[in-house]
Amino acid sequence: MLDNIKIGSQIARLRREKGLTGEKFAEALGVSPQAVSKWENGKCLPESALLPELSRLLGISADQLLDPPEGCRPAGPDDGLRILAAWFGSKQNQRDVMHKMRHYDYFRWDEIRVNHETFPSDPRSDAPEALTLVYLNETGVHTVTCPEGQALRYSDDKTDLFPADRDRCVLPGIPPLQWDRGEDCCWAGANVRTLNAMGEPYTYEQVMGLSGACYRLNFCDVWDWSATDALVAFDYCAPFMKAIGYENDFACRLEKDERPAERLRIMEDLRQGKPVLGINLRVAPEWGVITGYADGGRVFYCRTYFDKPEERGDCPEAENWPFLIQHFGARLEKPGPEENLRASLRLLAESFEAPCNRGYYQGREAYERWIAGLRDEKLWKKSPRNKEEDIDRRLSVNDSMLLNLCDARRSAAAWLRENELAELAAGYQGIYDRLEEFRLRAAFLGGEPRLEEAALLEWALGAEREIYEKTKALLAAD
Repeated sequence: MLDNIKIGSQIARLRREKGLTGEKFAEALGVSPQAVSKWENGKCLPESALLPELSRLLGISADQLLDPPEGCRPAGPDDGLRILAAWFGSKQNQRDVMHKMRHYDYFRWDEIRVNHETFPSDPRSDAPEALTLVYLNETGVHTVTCPEGQALRYSDDKTDLFPADRDRCVLPGIPPLQWDRGEDCCWAGANVRTLNAMGEPYTYEQVMGLSGACYRLNFCDVWDWSATDALVAFDYCAPFMKAIGYENDFACRLEKDERPAERLRIMEDLRQGKPVLGINLRVAPEWGVITGYADGGRVFYCRTYFDKPEERGDCPEAENWPFLIQHFGARLEKPGPEENLRASLRLLAESFEAPCNRGYYQGREAYERWIAGLRDEKLWKKSPRNKEEDIDRRLSVNDSMLLNLCDARRSAAAWLRENELAELAAGYQGIYDRLEEFRLRAAFLGGEPRLEEAALLEWALGAEREIYEKTKALLAAD
């Protein structure tokens, strides 16, 4: 069984190693200093709902936190599985039902039916409800979610849980994705939805900062919307997965004969309560979240930036097989906050000087090419070789790039401010303020707003060069 003394001692030791006082630690977790003191003295254990944030702050996985030093794992049904936390309810109102799980454990059921008899529903709620369990087995800590009306089954050896209806599994309560709402990098937005659904309370700005996507700028001479994609020229996914303590598990442009195995991987992730990211799920090649499946995996449900207002309740079906798929793999040891911040600053410097990749210019070169393109009169004057629809396309791409640049630099400022790098944060905040002010009034400008934009981007490039030099000095000094 769990050893309160050893777990408490580990919490205290890791907290001190992170340089956190008991009061600061309690404040970050939203609990009282007295609660932290009780944990560290072995009088009680943290609530299960706090495990994801507690693990993030201490820089270790939840299963490492709960495992006694000797490596013994807590007992569960047939000594193979232990339920750590259980909730039942809707997204707006969830109840702790651990007392129910303890009661039902006595009967050694093969199947847990999720209904209002087994888990009584709040009489005030008419929304769809679901059971969410966090459990520990020999492979680590897992989450599984089961909507009402369905059931969870134990594996034959009683070491795992999965939806009883293996032909269908839909994860509830994953909110819509929308542009121009402070989450304009669709890859980062999809990661936030996925992590939050898994109980990992990361914000959009933290995803952008830990990955380095907040420092990105790409441009291609053919003026294509793909330049705004976070992963089109630079791999921000690998450092992000390392920062949050997951194995980077990426499937890229699979052949048709590879689909059946990948389909099974997606289904298994979903049964474990882990959504999967995919690009080009609907309408156009943008990132979204695979939230469920039906018909034995022949149908996927998803959240994308193209969902219509009437589709924001139930997730719509995916229209396309995604050509890039991002899984959250096995849990790894998570680096500490200082190591993650240094890694982020290295990404800042690398992004600014990154070379052209597959026709996409990055960082400094992207600024220079974008500015030159805005000033190239041949691209903006109608002619037999330069059709009106070509000009309209460039204008649309330009608007999308400016929106994404504003979103990225706002996120960079917020991330660096959170990490107490005020000077760098102020630099990015200044860039965002001027670009956003221009973006919001550009539609009402007469004459040639693109020339004013080119001059503003030239100023922004100079400001970014200063941030780059300061960052290099910071990294060299450590």
